[in-house]
Amino acid sequence: MTQPPIDGHTPNTGGSQPPGASVPPAGPLHPGEPGAPGETELPVPPAQPGHVAAPGQPGESLPPVVPVPPGMPEPQPGAAVPPGTPAPPPAPGGGTPPQWAWAQPQPQFKQVETEPLEYHRLYRGAPKFAWWKPLVVLLLAASIYFAMNIAFSLALMPLLVIFDPDYVNDALFTQISPILDTQHPWSIVLGLGSVALMIPAVLLAMLSLGIRPTGRVWSVAGKIRWGLLGRTTGAAVIGILVMNGVGMLVGIAMESFSPTTTSGTIAAEAPGFNGTAALVSFLLVLLLVPFQAAAEEVVFRGLFLQVLGSWMRSPWLAIGISSVVFAIMHIYDIWGMVVVGLMGLTAAWVTWKTGGLEAAIAIHIINNIAAFAFMAAGATPDTGQVESSAGPESIIGQVLGLAVFAWLVMRIFRKHGYGRERIDTVWRPVAVAQPGLGQA
Repeated sequence: MTQPPIDGHTPNTGGSQPPGASVPPAGPLHPGEPGAPGETELPVPPAQPGHVAAPGQPGESLPPVVPVPPGMPEPQPGAAVPPGTPAPPPAPGGGTPPQWAWAQPQPQFKQVETEPLEYHRLYRGAPKFAWWKPLVVLLLAASIYFAMNIAFSLALMPLLVIFDPDYVNDALFTQISPILDTQHPWSIVLGLGSVALMIPAVLLAMLSLGIRPTGRVWSVAGKIRWGLLGRTTGAAVIGILVMNGVGMLVGIAMESFSPTTTSGTIAAEAPGFNGTAALVSFLLVLLLVPFQAAAEEVVFRGLFLQVLGSWMRSPWLAIGISSVVFAIMHIYDIWGMVVVGLMGLTAAWVTWKTGGLEAAIAIHIINNIAAFAFMAAGATPDTGQVESSAGPESIIGQVLGLAVFAWLVMRIFRKHGYGRERIDTVWRPVAVAQPGLGQA
């Protein structure tokens, strides 16, 4: 009679051994184990042909291992495991083994609302926002604009050579004349038209990186608020009148205290002044300046402000950096750069406070039309955009005119109840619990 096992040790009848084979003892054998003196080893039932016996289950077997034929689709998540699919390898050190890639739970997403976003933070509401995307948008927009500008200039060059060869030689090659000159209408087309290409460059870059809707570059409403643009244009006209009126009065006063100071001969009195060319140039200005001014606002108060704002909550650093870059990009002397910097600072501030570019576009359009009107009329010593174009009197007029403009804009904004924040609905990933092996 066989003695039952002791110490909780079960006789080894592993089916992985050949039938009839005995298991060599690894150490002293307990009574009752196969191979102990006076005991006979129990026979192992033979496995069925084509099957592999399961360890620890004599005679029992698993279905044969059938690999997935080449070219056959992998089983879909949640589908029944095909017969014969091998089990995942055991996890190192025990525990729950990993699952095959096709059997792992797929990532899940849910729609959530963002916090109220101010204009400079609107990139944070784009679908699948990532910290690196705004930087790539900036670099890609610059690359697209560079390519478009070259193509536009090359396409326009034959017309310039045919209709205004003097401008090509004096402004583009020898550079003894201004690039923008109201005595050369084709220069207006080249200069303002090339700047306007910034708008499609920025929009294409936003689309490429999934910053949608692209209308967020215009305002928190996702579009141009035409009513606000029209009302702030009236405020811009008043501001520019104050700006130029104060500047002229201060300039006259300064000349009275400094008799040696002269303003020079105005261009309209110079021989060779072409009134027809000046008129054509001014008509082109009226046509192209709205696009040129809007393009600069899209880049300096739109793209710059929103790229920097996507990384920081406070708008002030973004406002300061965009204003400095805007001033440096112009060709003026120190006085002119200060004047342009003040304009950029005010435009950035009203953009942030009103939640859109409308007021900034309005003051930019009216300011540029006024500047080109003076040049086209020959009321200044030069008919083109030159380096020295401002002085202390301009800064005083600029400060007062911009202050009046900003005050009027805020009154209009509050009166008509325009919004300055936006709430987007975005998809966010949801953590999914991974069931252990063998769980249903």
